[in-house]
Amino acid sequence: MARKTVNRKRKAAAAAAGPGGLQGAQYGLDHSGHKRKRLPLVKRSLVCYLKGREVRTQNESSYHHLLHGYAAQQLPGLLKEREFYLGTLNKVFASQWLNYRQVVCGTKCNTLFIVDVQNGQITKIPILKDRDPGLVNQQGCGIHAIELNPSRTLLATGGDNPNSLAIYRLPTLDPVCVGDDGHTDWIFSIAWISDTMAVSGSRDGSMGLWEVTEDVLSKSDTRHNISKVPVYAHITHRALKDIPKENTNPDNCKVRALAFNNKNKELGAVSLDGYFHLWKAEHTLSKLLSTKLPYCRENVCLAYGQEWSVYAVGSQAHVSFLDPRQPSHNVKSICSKEQSSGKKLV
Repeated sequence: MARKTVNRKRKAAAAAAGPGGLQGAQYGLDHSGHKRKRLPLVKRSLVCYLKGREVRTQNESSYHHLLHGYAAQQLPGLLKEREFYLGTLNKVFASQWLNYRQVVCGTKCNTLFIVDVQNGQITKIPILKDRDPGLVNQQGCGIHAIELNPSRTLLATGGDNPNSLAIYRLPTLDPVCVGDDGHTDWIFSIAWISDTMAVSGSRDGSMGLWEVTEDVLSKSDTRHNISKVPVYAHITHRALKDIPKENTNPDNCKVRALAFNNKNKELGAVSLDGYFHLWKAEHTLSKLLSTKLPYCRENVCLAYGQEWSVYAVGSQAHVSFLDPRQPSHNVKSICSKEQSSGKKLV
């Protein structure tokens, strides 16, 4: 008797709502003008998204955002650490993935090598020398930067002289050229601003703009084919700019990190004296602004977020977020749980 009563109530509610009432009740839609309509739960599932993608009926950007957020939450719990024995090699300062199983690394002992993460095999890569190797007299600083160009066809890193920029071709890692007439101190950071142009940041407080021209690439190929031994060119910087030396600590204006905003063609730089510098970077380098950072101890890493259009600066105990479109006093910072360890990567 109770079941019949419930059925009669449902039929009466559906008849009062009209032809679409039953369907609306079935999916949980509220047709009143005072409440926000909600999507059916079944349509927010991954399965329905994949089905809808076949006919392009879903809003893909919203689903991608949700999936990325879910992956960010779940990924830390899925990762497992695995150590590789490096023998007599010193600590690794810089690394980049070349593909799904190979990582290229640069060490404190100025060694460049590739490690295969599946079998642990290590392959050393010859370091490129300056025009006059006899002038190199800086040992023990190591390779601090390794960067791949956007098309992943060239790799930039330090040379045998830590003040020089070395370029290799990918995926063969054949040497292409060395930029050896720019900096007077170690290269700490590298950023590609196009497929053929890279910027290097040095401890001497300067930034060098280098271009790997088609002529350099073709000559490298020709020399290699003739000699059967890798031969590389020596190039000159296209531009060399000093960052502003502030009155606070002019001897500590070392360029520590670089990050490039491809949309606006702007290059961010962080110096150890506690400043963030913004440059227009296309065919040359033109300064746009300099901003004092709220936290100045060990500002050694920098990243640019495309989605939010902000730069993130890592210091000893904080991460600061800068939007160049906003006044300098609008810099926001978050505190680290482990304040004594310092930030080396953001």
